[in-house]
Formats: sequence, C-alpha cells, structure tokens
Amino acid sequence: MYRRRTIRLEISLLAIDIDGTLVAEGDSVPATARRAVRRAVAHGLAVVLATGRRYRTTRLVIDQLELPLPAVCLGGALTKGADGDTLHCASFAAGQIETLLALAREQGLALVQQRDSHANGGPDFVADGKPQWNENMRHYMAANGAVGVVGDATGQDYDDILMVGCFGERAPLASLQRQVDAAGEFATVLVESKKTPGWYLEIILRDVNKWTALRRLAAGMGIAETAICAVGDALNDLPMIRGAAFGVAMGNAEPAVQVAADWVTGSNREDGLAALIDRLAKMDRQASMLAR
Repeated sequence: MYRRRTIRLEISLLAIDIDGTLVAEGDSVPATARRAVRRAVAHGLAVVLATGRRYRTTRLVIDQLELPLPAVCLGGALTKGADGDTLHCASFAAGQIETLLALAREQGLALVQQRDSHANGGPDFVADGKPQWNENMRHYMAANGAVGVVGDATGQDYDDILMVGCFGERAPLASLQRQVDAAGEFATVLVESKKTPGWYLEIILRDVNKWTALRRLAAGMGIAETAICAVGDALNDLPMIRGAAFGVAMGNAEPAVQVAADWVTGSNREDGLAALIDRLAKMDRQASMLAR
C-alpha cells in the first residue's frame, strides 16, 4: 500500500537496515534474504547496509552476503566503503562526552562510547565503569566485553567517539533522553533492544542520522537522492525512510515507521525484503518498457 506519494521508477541505490530488516535475530541472515540481496546487485542496484551497529558486527553480516558492500554504521556517524576504508565519521568533542557522562551518572546509568576501531585500532568501545551496572548493561558486557575496555571514562581517553549508548529499563532511559534532548547538541532514539534485555538509548550528534550519511555516500557514487530506496523497521530508520524517493517499512516495523513509509512490505519473517527487491526489479522493467 502506498503512503505518501507516487514513487519514481528509477531506483539506483537500495539502503537496507540490518536488525529487524535483513536479520530477524542474532547475526544470521536468512538464505532467502541473502539470495534477494544478491539478485539486487546482479540487477544493477547499488546496495548499502544502514545500521546502528558498529562496523565489526556489521561485517559479520556483510561476510554472509559474500558481497563487497559499503555500510552506514552507528546510526549515520560512520560510513565505510566497500573496501572497509572510512569515508566519513562524525566524532563527539571531549566536552560533549563529559556532559553526557555527567547526565547519565546522575541517573546511575553507565554509558557505552563506540569508536571506529577498525580504522584507528584499540577497543571497539569504552564502557563507563563508575556507576554500578544494571542487569541490562551486565548482559551487554558479558556478550561484548572482549572487544571493549572499562574505565572511569572522562571523555579525554579517546577523541574518536562516534555514538554513545545506554542500556536499561524504559523509564530511566526516557528520563535521561529528555535531559540529553534539552542540551540541544544531540539526537536521540530510544528503542527496545534487539540483542540485550530491556531498552537502548542511542545518542549521536545533532543532524547526524542514516539519511544524512546515505545522501553523502550516494553523492560520492554519482547517485541522485531521487534514486534512493530505503527500508527499515525502527525509529532510527525514520530519517532515511522519509528522505528516500521510495521509503519502505517492514511489516514488523514500529507503527510510526509504517505510517511514514511509502509502502509496507512483509515482515522480516515473511521474506519482506525479498518481496521489496522483486518489486524494485519489476519497477525497473516497467521503466525500461516506457522508455522504448
């Protein structure tokens, strides 16, 4: 079902969210989704993964697809080329990290500061060890601690922090979100965590999101904004779904995402991504026929 406007037929770039879109749970890409993405590339579409994940866990997905794909990671704060080179990053200033640490510590919450370790070496993230960790944070560290470090972070340890995250229950995270939003320097998204119990508050710099990163990447590839299709399921996908020429929501997407989309496909457990890619191929065939 169409939502906002008549779609353009000339789609050249497909941006795919990972968790809840390409992947239903964990890191495993279903065989139908793998085949669908390969069909899209064989058909001539440029495919980009657009995710809140850091690059290490994004590569787990890219490796399964067996395709050299660029990726927008950490909610738009980090863009990687198909060869893994960093094309763009948006880092916090030390003073901004200190502000966020102070706000979180007032609520007894520990922040996780994500980095581009693939380019710069060192840990993937820095976890604040000063507050007592809640159950959600302990779960995250048990699963990911091998690639991070723990310390009484002050914001001076690393100068390449790209995203700040916080795990917990919804009420305290919502309270922290209101305080962070009031600071006026940041963009926040509060979502139910896909891999960790409870909720996750994602904090990046204001005006940084998946869509701004996609626009920049597409321009570098010589692709117009009017030739971009974006598909996702969560609130951090809203900017790219609203901005794209053809914004698509998964059938399992948040209600607000479905309302914003031009079209709602099937869920991630019903081969919704494959249905979208087949539709794009059909649209392209129709456009070719009209051009004759």
